[in-house]
Amino acid sequence: MHGKNNVEVTWVLSDMFQNIEDMFDVIISNPPYIKTDVIKNLPKEVQNEPHIALDGGEDGLEFYKIFANEAHKYLKPEGTLLLEIGFEQAMPVCKLLENRYKEIEIKKDLGKNDRVIIARR
Repeated sequence: MHGKNNVEVTWVLSDMFQNIEDMFDVIISNPPYIKTDVIKNLPKEVQNEPHIALDGGEDGLEFYKIFANEAHKYLKPEGTLLLEIGFEQAMPVCKLLENRYKEIEIKKDLGKNDRVIIARR
């Protein structure tokens, strides 16, 4: 499939890196990042989301640890990893990624909260 700018785009549905064999220019994820014990205190409309889409484990970093250990294996040498994060997770996620990526950038959302980590190999 070709994107808007006539760039070839390949979409891969996978449970983390289970179905991944190729190398990619970009990997993007919005993983579950809410601490398990915080979910019960969220607004009802958020709690109605599938639990699997919310629960980031005891510290909220479970999936980021997997990205830190695995994503670089599937990125091309100049590849980029983009991860949505919870507003208090920028520093812990950056710390997890710092040994594998030469450049890490934090982007804020419209509410001025840290929201996306951009990590470049």
